[in-house]
Formats: sequence, structure tokens, C-alpha cells
Amino acid sequence: MNTVLVIGATSPTAQAFIKLMERDYPEMTLKLFVRNRKKVPAYQKREHVIFLGDAAKYTDYVAALEDVDYIYDSVGGLSTGPYVKLLLRAIKETQATIKRIVDISAGGIYGEYLSGNLPYLSAVRTQHPQYTDKPLLFANSGIPFTIFRPGLIQNGPETKIITHGPEFRAIPESEFAINRDTFARAAANALFNDDYHNQSVAISNGELL
Repeated sequence: MNTVLVIGATSPTAQAFIKLMERDYPEMTLKLFVRNRKKVPAYQKREHVIFLGDAAKYTDYVAALEDVDYIYDSVGGLSTGPYVKLLLRAIKETQATIKRIVDISAGGIYGEYLSGNLPYLSAVRTQHPQYTDKPLLFANSGIPFTIFRPGLIQNGPETKIITHGPEFRAIPESEFAINRDTFARAAANALFNDDYHNQSVAISNGELL
């Protein structure tokens, strides 16, 4: 049985992923990496492995990686680059056999959101270089990966998935947002179906399913 480590498991985006895993991949073991156990839904405390840890601590990653096969990392923010370095260092030094990592980054790191509801995301490219560092960090690790760069993650009906590579520069307003369930499905497809192999892709909503 394979185990998926879900880092930042109490975030709304990670919660949508966990629920999809429970529904579509019940054979998988989920290990939920959280800072605050109180924020974990009661049923998840019963059904999944709960690991209390801090994404800023190397030793916590080392302990969490035991018996892990896949990683879904939803920890973002301004420390995302240093956190990824700690995670990859822990994987290397423990010789953990990780089959694939899906990492949630920020929309706008290549200036792709030049219009839309929140055009300021384009500033991520110049103001927060730690987001642009991640593709190289993962590539140098040798671990298969996918980095997703969503615009606005929101609730709503599931849709088809639209992706764009780093070269794309003008994602229209109609594609700015993405539904959490659609996003979770894209993450699962990347983890288990090898979709978007070693790519950093912008991801957004398409037509309704």
C-alpha cells in the first residue's frame, strides 16, 4: 500500500485533495502533516495518520518521510523556497524513495496573469523570486515533480482543466480562477498518472464537465 504525505493538510486546497483521495483512491494511505491537530476534521483523525510538524523544521521532514511514496505539498507563502530546500534535503539525506512530488506554487511567477480580477499576481515574478526558484530546485533533485501555478482557487462546479507552460504570457480573465475539486483532480492525475511530468504549469478552469 502506498502512502501520500500531505504537507499543509488543513488548508482548503489540501482538504479538497484529501476528500478526492478518500473517494477515488481509498487504497492509498494518507499521512497528514499539520502544525495544529485541532484544525484537523474529527473523522480524518480517525481515518488517517496525523503527523504534527512544522514546515520550517528540517527534523520534522525527516521524521515525516518514513514509509512515504508520494508528496502533495500545499505550503506556500513567502518562505516556500526555503521550505522546499529543507524538504528536498531531508529526502536526499534519508534516501527516501519518493515517486513524485506535486507542489503548489503561485500564479503570476512568469507574468502570465496580466489581466483578470487580481492582476497584481503578476508582481510575484519580481517581488518574490523564491517562487521562481522552485522549478530548478526540483529539477536538480532528480525527483519527478509537477508544480502547479493557480490563479484564484475557489469553490464551484468541476470543470475541464486548462494548463499553460512557462512561455505563456496572457491568461485571460475567464481562465483566472480554478475550482478546488478540479485542482485536486489535476494534482492526483499528476501524482499517479504522470501528467505534467517535470513541468511547472499554470492551471485554470475550462468548460463545465
